[in-house]
Order: sequence, then C-alpha cells, then structure tokens
Amino acid sequence: MKLLNYLKGLLYFFIPFFLLIILITTFYYFDILNNQIIKYFKIIILLLSTFISGIYIGKNSLNKGYLNGIILSLIIVFIFFIMSLFLDGFKVYQLIYYLIIILTTTIGAMFGINQKKEK
Repeated sequence: MKLLNYLKGLLYFFIPFFLLIILITTFYYFDILNNQIIKYFKIIILLLSTFISGIYIGKNSLNKGYLNGIILSLIIVFIFFIMSLFLDGFKVYQLIYYLIIILTTTIGAMFGINQKKEK
C-alpha cells in the first residue's frame, strides 16, 4: 500500500512537471519567453511540482509526513541522478537542485499531513 502511495506521489510530481516544461518550451520556441526567464521558470516549476507531490504524500501518510516526504524526494532525486548520468553527466551544481527537491517535498508533506489533521 505504501508503494502505491509513492507511485501516485511520483505521478503528482511528473505530470505537472512535464506539462509545465512542455508549456514553457513551447513559449520559448515561439520567442514569447527568453532564455533568462526560462531559467527562473524551471526552478518555479520544480518547486511547484515537488510541493504538490509532497502535499499528496503527506495527506496519504498515517504519521510522520516529513519522513514520507524525504523518502519520496529521494526517489525523485535518484531518478534525476540516473537521468543526468546518461544525458549530460553529473555536475556539482545539480546538488543544489537535489537539495531543493528534498526540502520542498518535505515541506509539502508537512503541509499535507497538517491539512489532513485539520479535517
């Protein structure tokens, strides 16, 4: 049952992430957005997607939402790490992105479990 929650949490991360990335890529292709703005949108999309997945995993956890958020974020980081090894190699600045993923997913999970307790 926990594995199913983590898989759904991954869906709550990847679906908004890829849809928003495709959207800003389309805007960039048609010269609506420039490269400098795209950099900021990438970070915002990453924050938004990890926060949403953290809220989902927090709402569906029985206790210790932060721990479930950390586990989900480590799964996401592992996926990105494997992808980066195959695509362009690992770079040190990617550690900052991985820390952002871990922090926002954990914070989102804490918000999610608090929303569940309020009801």
